[in-house]
Amino acid sequence: MLRDLTLEKPSRAVITFSLPLVLSTVLQQTYNIANSVIVGRMVGSAALASVGAAYPITLFYIAVATGASMGSSVVISQLFGAKKLRDMKSAIFTSIVSLVLLGIALSLAGVLLSRPIMRLLNASPSILDASSAYLAVYSVGVLPMFIYNTSNAIFAGLGDAKRPLYFLFMSSVLNIFLCILAVGRLNLGVIGAAWATTASQLIAALLSTLILIRKIRSIKTEEAASLFEPRLFREICRISVPSIFQQSCVALAHTVVQSLVNTFSDSVIAGYEAAAKIHNFAYMSMNTIGTAFSSFAAQNYGAGRRDRIIEGYKVFSLFCLGVAAFIILIMQLFSPFLVGLFTSGTPDPKLIEVGVNFLRIISPDYLIICFIITSGGLLRGLGRTRDFFYVTVLDFAVRVAMSFFLTKLLQSYTGLFWSWYFGSALDLIVCLLIYRKMRTKGELRDAHVTA
Repeated sequence: MLRDLTLEKPSRAVITFSLPLVLSTVLQQTYNIANSVIVGRMVGSAALASVGAAYPITLFYIAVATGASMGSSVVISQLFGAKKLRDMKSAIFTSIVSLVLLGIALSLAGVLLSRPIMRLLNASPSILDASSAYLAVYSVGVLPMFIYNTSNAIFAGLGDAKRPLYFLFMSSVLNIFLCILAVGRLNLGVIGAAWATTASQLIAALLSTLILIRKIRSIKTEEAASLFEPRLFREICRISVPSIFQQSCVALAHTVVQSLVNTFSDSVIAGYEAAAKIHNFAYMSMNTIGTAFSSFAAQNYGAGRRDRIIEGYKVFSLFCLGVAAFIILIMQLFSPFLVGLFTSGTPDPKLIEVGVNFLRIISPDYLIICFIITSGGLLRGLGRTRDFFYVTVLDFAVRVAMSFFLTKLLQSYTGLFWSWYFGSALDLIVCLLIYRKMRTKGELRDAHVTA
């Protein structure tokens, strides 16, 4: 069913629209974490370090898929809010065609260049072969990942957050089962974990595509939609390209920092990998609230209901703040247990130490990050992705620079973690200034256009 977010109360939309999206992200991150847990417990810390060494590139894939799909979701939401259904269907088809081609290109590049890439990341000789193989196999699943993310973004743009949750649940369960089978029973190691992820992403892509086709057919228009429309492609690119660069900056920062992490021992790399997976689980769960708000803001912006955007910004920010407070409590109290999930037998003390320090130092920063997330959702929903891109570049430039500076100053890997506060604090200040400027100029004033 199509969902009109221009009529629903923001407080209700937080629960009925954003919560299913958050649960979808939780499931998606759960099977990513499950792979590392299974590899760490069944193979060992060296195998976990191999997966961790390749993590920045897998994060880059996710970043490009997420950034590209955001542009599609915003354009589709705005057209739906304005009730331009023919253009909306054309935008859906244009998004699918362009993102599938992008997914094919990245998949081929990852397969062919996996080993040179891992060398550039300073992967040590002890893990170079395993990490290169893991990255090559993971790259095979990039195309299904793009198809799934594109479908998910289209569903979000149409106000449907529940259906993607159902087939993602099945995919997550399948991934865990296949990973246990491949790594445990078949003794395929990190390659088995990568194949399990690829197979699960393929299932999610197939299911989402089938349901999406049915939904598109149910939307009746007087004129036939175009399979690919250059005008809409340019509009999608106007929003998607800055979003891709913005998301890629996140991945690039992780890549640069990972090259610094890879200069430490395998125990430090493995501990960082375990904690980074837990952190990414938390961050992506909160970030989905911003994605949901993007759809809410875009639909209301397209319908001229800009007064509702301000109310929604407050409600979604409070919800994200509550989620952040809960996550911080869990990480402060249970971080040894969470990191310990990635090891078996007698845990490596250094691995546990690194992971616990990561989570306990970084987690309070989520109280700042949650406002950045909803501010980003606001800017994307209004099509101002370029502004958020500039903010992100500034944030991660400061964070990366401070990670190297503090690591050298403190003579400890903990400098990597304290650097987060410098980037996010600056990011928050800039986001709040942009929001204030938008309010002052009347950009969020109700246009008095009825849906």
